[in-house]
Amino acid sequence: NFDLMKKLLSHILLATKILFYTFSVFLMLVVLFSFTTGPFWIYHWLGTSVSDYKFKPEYIIIMGGAGHPSESSLMRSWYAARSWHTYPQATVIITQPSAVCVRPEFSDAWAIRNDLVLRGVDSTAILLEIKGRNTRQEAMEVIQIAPDAPNKGCLIITAPEHMRRAVLTFRKMGFKQVGGESTFNASGPVDLDYKDGQLGGNTMPLPEVGGSVQLRYQFWNHLRYQVICYRELAGLMWYKVKGWI
Repeated sequence: NFDLMKKLLSHILLATKILFYTFSVFLMLVVLFSFTTGPFWIYHWLGTSVSDYKFKPEYIIIMGGAGHPSESSLMRSWYAARSWHTYPQATVIITQPSAVCVRPEFSDAWAIRNDLVLRGVDSTAILLEIKGRNTRQEAMEVIQIAPDAPNKGCLIITAPEHMRRAVLTFRKMGFKQVGGESTFNASGPVDLDYKDGQLGGNTMPLPEVGGSVQLRYQFWNHLRYQVICYRELAGLMWYKVKGWI
């Protein structure tokens, strides 16, 4: 029994070491990859690879995101309003889950609707879909409230990392014309370089970072892109296994 326990313990320690070294190597690769433009191009590919369209949208579909106000909901409403002003004949469908017990006018979907109205969208051109709990169910519910949508041009508004999965899901559900507008952030046009020594404060033997936008911003953005993209790639794999895309 003692020998068996000793052998089992040695196997556990070996497995722990392998796991630790594997994770360490993976973490190092993630950090190194963040110093390249690779993470952005994965993010860009997710947002643009299947989003092109040449039709005139008759439906503008805002995919569900975080609550309102939030970065995701405000970005989506801004892009949706811009698209609607380009295609004012389109009907806007807001897919935003809401608790059954919440009255529509107190839901996040209604708050997004109000934001669209503030941006000039005709309130009579807006429909709410509050039942969908994931991308596939949202596509199913869109068909319930707009039965003709699968045969019309549908423009999806969603986050760049979610765009590929959203478009492929709608196509799998039988939507014949689907494109998208990804809610990419705009980069600031101002040169953000500065000289550390000109700003006062403590004088210490530290390297100057004011002239390195890569170190101050891009590295962290690319690190964040990796987390977002790896999660979304896992989501795409799951949807593929389920037969939803």
